[in-house]
Amino acid sequence: MKRLIFIVEGQTEEEFVNQVLAPYFLKFGIHSVSAIKIATSSASKGGFVNYEHLKNDILKRIRETNILVTTFVDYFRMPTNMPEYGKSQSEVEIDNKISSLEKAIEEDIRFPNFIPYIQKHEFEALLFSSNVGFENLYNSEIYTQTAKVIDDYQNPENINSRPEHAPSKRLITIMNGYEKVFEGNMIALELGIDIILEKCPRFKAWVEKLIVRASAA
Repeated sequence: MKRLIFIVEGQTEEEFVNQVLAPYFLKFGIHSVSAIKIATSSASKGGFVNYEHLKNDILKRIRETNILVTTFVDYFRMPTNMPEYGKSQSEVEIDNKISSLEKAIEEDIRFPNFIPYIQKHEFEALLFSSNVGFENLYNSEIYTQTAKVIDDYQNPENINSRPEHAPSKRLITIMNGYEKVFEGNMIALELGIDIILEKCPRFKAWVEKLIVRASAA
């Protein structure tokens, strides 16, 4: 069984890995799961503003023994110095753009125990997998609006018709503010990982791949 390390964009993703994903992986016998924020300063402040920061953090850990390293970063507002970024943008479909970037990162890192993953479009899309999280935590003024968004998208991973309609921007508007770290993970915990996996096929494929690879001898 391998140790699993997530290089994440920020505290929200860090908490999601620790509170939601780690207990789920434990069911499959994967006991060592940790999240490390991308270091953008000496204080290890998170944020994905430069590909070199991400690459440095990957390479710091990838050579450790019995380990599997993955990324958990948003496509939304991704830095343009990603490897082959221009080539990826020539793709028409968003899924192909992301797949192109993931392939480019994989080829740049060149370690077999590395699995790149870019969230489409951002973490908050997962929160729209069901309205139950909003219904359990907020009043009807909020959860009736989130229900409309969910009704419009069979696959919540596709929520992002334009920048101002990104999942996080929608939540900021609906809630008259949105505390990303605290509220994002509270909603995710209310939802539960099973609902998220059921509704988000791209996210599910990544999680299943990690389970298979981390479980291998």
